[in-house]
Amino acid sequence: MASKVPIASGEPSISTRSLSWRNPRLSGRIPELDGIRGLAILTVLAYHYVFGAFHPPVNSWQASLLVPLRLGWSGVDLFFVLSGFLIGGILYDARNSDRYYQTFYLRRIHRIFPLYFAWLALFALGLYFVGSDSPDAIRVLFNHELPFWSYLLFFQNFFMYLHRDYGSQWLAVTWSLAIEEQFYMLLPLVVRSLSYRGIIWLGVASIVFAPLFRVAVWLQSPNTPGLGGYTLLPGRADALGLGVLIALACRDEKVWEWLASHRKQFVVAFLLLGCGVAFLTLQQPKGLFTLGASWLAFFYAAMLVLAVVNPGQIVRAVFRSQILVRLGSVAYAVYIFHQGINGLYHFVFFGEQPIITDWRHFGVTLLSLVTVLLMAALSWRFFEKPLIRRAHAASHY
Repeated sequence: MASKVPIASGEPSISTRSLSWRNPRLSGRIPELDGIRGLAILTVLAYHYVFGAFHPPVNSWQASLLVPLRLGWSGVDLFFVLSGFLIGGILYDARNSDRYYQTFYLRRIHRIFPLYFAWLALFALGLYFVGSDSPDAIRVLFNHELPFWSYLLFFQNFFMYLHRDYGSQWLAVTWSLAIEEQFYMLLPLVVRSLSYRGIIWLGVASIVFAPLFRVAVWLQSPNTPGLGGYTLLPGRADALGLGVLIALACRDEKVWEWLASHRKQFVVAFLLLGCGVAFLTLQQPKGLFTLGASWLAFFYAAMLVLAVVNPGQIVRAVFRSQILVRLGSVAYAVYIFHQGINGLYHFVFFGEQPIITDWRHFGVTLLSLVTVLLMAALSWRFFEKPLIRRAHAASHY
């Protein structure tokens, strides 16, 4: 029998709150979430493969093309909101289980570690062959700028902040995986030990604290404001916290009914937040990431609510599209692979870092994208998916 977790005095017990009503919307897979994940990785790809390659633009048409992609980096914030929602919901539903920690960490390890450490092994191989006398373009991919052990322990985001550098391009994107892993270490303790209201208050506190932390980091080092607020967990706590709050809201019958009955108001809120995002995109105000990141987090949170709570025809059409859903299913591998493969291809063909100056460079970038998608599809089918099934078969809450 599942053990009971003590609940704060005066609050309905967890068994009463969770077992008396089960949200039918959450009983099975929500296809819109795969579409949201697909949108997130699509924006990241556009930012790194297009914005980064054409930046700075050399003519007016390139400049016009780049404007909508300026905030492509914020696709990671959408990942964080979605992660808070999914992980927060999973943990809250299972918080009475005797196998709470064992099952959660076994499944997370099977999901994250195999592909990550396989990619890390390729990085170690690259370090073996690439030395100080190697061309600059390949040393950008493989170097010792950050301690190798930091990647093993998911501490690389701290060293990125300390060194004011993202390190080797092969593993540059893994700062977000470090944040995720640190989040996975903390959230299970929070959900297990706090009451429903306690989790809510902590989520609200994280939303308030995150922009203050980013401002403090910015004031400390205004020349490199993004690295501290961008790569450290406290700086992304608002996006993660919003996801957790939405997960809990969807598990409270009265709150769910209120959300479902106020869909029009959420549409208006989403559009207003979207206007703010357009302003941030066009104007790029000073200190954009300090407070603007919170605005982006709320924008993505509103998007998530619209996709989860009684989605309308347009929302279903967008987030159930086969392109986004399929891209979402392989998003993890695409995220891991994309910068390393693109950098490697441009070095092999041109001996330089990724940049698009003519049709040849565009063709290599396109070849890189196709390779990444193919590798991700194969990884999902023959590597990741079997491991996930194995973990779920071997562990139950």
